[in-house]
Amino acid sequence: MDKDFIDEELTQFSRRGLILKGGAAAAGLTVLSSPTAAAFAASNASTFKVAVVTHGDTGSFWSVFKKGVDQAAKDLKSRGVSVTQVYANNDVPKQVAGINAAVASGAKVIATSVPDASALKDPLRKASNKGIEIITVNSGLGAFDSLPTYEVHIGQTEDVAGKGAGKQFKKAGAKKVLIVIHEASNSALVQRASGVKSVLGASNVKVITIPNAKSDIPGTKAKVKAAFNADKKLDSFLGLDPDVTIPCLSSVPKGTKVGTFDVGGSIKQIQAGKMLFAIDQQQYLQGYLPVVFAVLYQTNLNTVGNGAPVLTGPGIINKANAAKVAALAKKGTR
Repeated sequence: MDKDFIDEELTQFSRRGLILKGGAAAAGLTVLSSPTAAAFAASNASTFKVAVVTHGDTGSFWSVFKKGVDQAAKDLKSRGVSVTQVYANNDVPKQVAGINAAVASGAKVIATSVPDASALKDPLRKASNKGIEIITVNSGLGAFDSLPTYEVHIGQTEDVAGKGAGKQFKKAGAKKVLIVIHEASNSALVQRASGVKSVLGASNVKVITIPNAKSDIPGTKAKVKAAFNADKKLDSFLGLDPDVTIPCLSSVPKGTKVGTFDVGGSIKQIQAGKMLFAIDQQQYLQGYLPVVFAVLYQTNLNTVGNGAPVLTGPGIINKANAAKVAALAKKGTR
């Protein structure tokens, strides 16, 4: 990972609470160590439910997130924990229904992504008013801090991650970058694009929004190709999801500098020299840690973050470290 970048951009949080800079796995091991073993054992007497409800799909990103949830559920099953999961695939009513179902089923903790705070405001407020702990994951930083039972956000800070991408392009000598926002209602994607603009300048970044881009890849590729044909100053391309970025490699002009957010199949493209970098938010941790934190709170009243997010990224995957990450990706955890 690009240590200098992480240290420079994330020290702003160091005085506010727990910071996990690419090493959050170690924290996961720490909270499960012997000092809290007795507290965990006490939970055997009464099973409690944790509900994980996201806007995600089952693609290359969220399948790794799910693997983290599954492993945490397996690791903590003997502690009296049961975990339910809903992946709404950007279907807002389905995500709302998942939250309502979690409340009705007696969940003690709801961990949810928040791409659109206005859509989830009412069900999460109702859940919190019933005493259910709320943890936000992946997207939604700062959206529900005011809820009486809000605990912590687990994920990367999207504008900082966007700055990381901008710095990678600047280092590569990019002149103008095309960014595709693939989910129209996802505020996190807008924040990523804004971070890039803050480094390169707004005039050197062109942003196009393609709603549900992943469900119509041929149409997305055509729109990307048209954008490059219309603006000859464009020499770089940033997709905010590998399921969008990788298919578009064949739609951008030869020699285009390409980067992506998240990992998926991008590691092979980086190793082959077809892509410069991937911004890694370590979604396995985003799935694993909420369940651990939920158990710690329910059994020992432990809290983390002290008002700050627990950061799982960003990290930079490039040609220098791609082989190491590739070995872990084969296990499905990266």
